[in-house]
Amino acid sequence: MPAKLYHKGPPRSEPTQPKPPPSKEDLAARKARQAEEGVLAMAEYQQQQKEMLERTARLRAERLAREGKTRARKTSPGVAHKRGAADKSGAANTGDVA
Repeated sequence: MPAKLYHKGPPRSEPTQPKPPPSKEDLAARKARQAEEGVLAMAEYQQQQKEMLERTARLRAERLAREGKTRARKTSPGVAHKRGAADKSGAANTGDVA
């Protein structure tokens, strides 16, 4: 039985020619463009970090204010707290079984 030959794509009509190496001017231009893009990317990254820190600080302040109001309501005088049956009888609720 003959071995199967698998076709991996369309046949090439002519061999491809290797690309010539880039000139010094092309390399210098690409290097300058990459440097400019790097500066812009770093500025964008730093701006995003600054915004994230500001947003985090704002949200933390809001959360602490909200928690402070909740604590103030819980500890304000005149608020009746629910007590268990053991507390009403005056017995200490230590969890020990006699």
